[in-house]
Amino acid sequence: MNIYPLNSTQEDMLRESNMETMENGFQVTPYFEVPANRLSADDMAAACQKFLDTNHYAHVHLVRQENGQFMISESTDMPNNVYRHKMKYSEWKTRQSEFARPFKLLGEPGVRVNVIETEHHTIMCISYCHIFFDGLSMKLFSSAINNIINGHDAEDQDDIAAVMNREEIESYGSEAYQRAKQVVCEKFRGHKYTDICRQTNNPWGQTLYACYLLDYDRMKHIRLNAGAMSEEQQHTMMTTICVAAYAMALGQMAGTTDVVFMTTNHGRMDKRLRGNVLGCFLKSLSLRIDVNPEQSVAELIGQTRAALFGTMRTLIYPWLHQMRDLQVPPEDQLGTEMNVSGAGIYEYCDIHGIDYPVYHIEMPESEEHIFLVVQIREEGLTFNVEGSEALYTQEQLDTMARLSGEYTLQLIGDQSKKLKDIHIE
Repeated sequence: MNIYPLNSTQEDMLRESNMETMENGFQVTPYFEVPANRLSADDMAAACQKFLDTNHYAHVHLVRQENGQFMISESTDMPNNVYRHKMKYSEWKTRQSEFARPFKLLGEPGVRVNVIETEHHTIMCISYCHIFFDGLSMKLFSSAINNIINGHDAEDQDDIAAVMNREEIESYGSEAYQRAKQVVCEKFRGHKYTDICRQTNNPWGQTLYACYLLDYDRMKHIRLNAGAMSEEQQHTMMTTICVAAYAMALGQMAGTTDVVFMTTNHGRMDKRLRGNVLGCFLKSLSLRIDVNPEQSVAELIGQTRAALFGTMRTLIYPWLHQMRDLQVPPEDQLGTEMNVSGAGIYEYCDIHGIDYPVYHIEMPESEEHIFLVVQIREEGLTFNVEGSEALYTQEQLDTMARLSGEYTLQLIGDQSKKLKDIHIE
């Protein structure tokens, strides 16, 4: 049995758990619908079970030591089996929210797999506890399932997650850690996260959603698939532009030019993100962007790129430590967040050579501040915003999605244009 400590990101997520029931609502529940004549429910369930049986990290859960400290365990003594269901498709549509229930951290593994058999569809529904798994983990899981379906062997990731957690914790207090701490604290001391929230406390409310599509027909003046750039370079370019556009939208709605918000970056040390690691190594990071209208588009893009690369150099200094060292009270630690999801992270699952889109089952209630995810899809860029009804109005979220998309379109254009000359109502 492999037991190891939580990293800083996992400790932060654990703080948000219900410590009486040991339930945690940090989760993602995607599902895939495959025509039953392409893949039977029996074959799908068998492939999923083979993966769960082979990969010991699929049994990951928390254990509590005698001193009360929580540790991560990868013991396969915690069983992980595929749950089977048979129902009409109409029943599946009405019961979806049942499959997005919180995880019991001490009583079940951090990934839950359900296979649903309907009249014409085989549905694979997977819930991931975010303490242990991230977006790349979802892609790895679906790819592994597809490999097994196609007759390839399942591979165990070994103990990489444990090694990386220990390496992170051992780095605390190092010279690199101290340098990163100094840079981060100097940049963010005295600043709160920019928000358009109607109130400062964080009550639960119904989850509101907004989505804005920026289709490729409106971006004909750029070529995301141009041969001059690799796919990675194209996504990096769009990431920078989308982050800058979000900063402009947030600044406009909040009435400020000094914008501070959260983003995430993979904290895996290998530049290739160590693609065989299933664990959660997503780091919460802070960005501070100046959207002064007197600067040019080129200046904003350059500033945003520098801010993003600056966060990569300070990954060794965790966000939770930043909050502690800046003495930020819990009520001020919550704020707006945006991320750009790379193409193929979890938007599609390849089954027998066909890409099937991924759908998400969302928790009906939330206390979440604005969270915007930009997804690079076949039809264009989608700007997906969600937040708690107790904190925002639907109109605010709709506006945030639309402004982020429209500013992205404008920032792709004339780089010499002043921000004050970009008018979006």
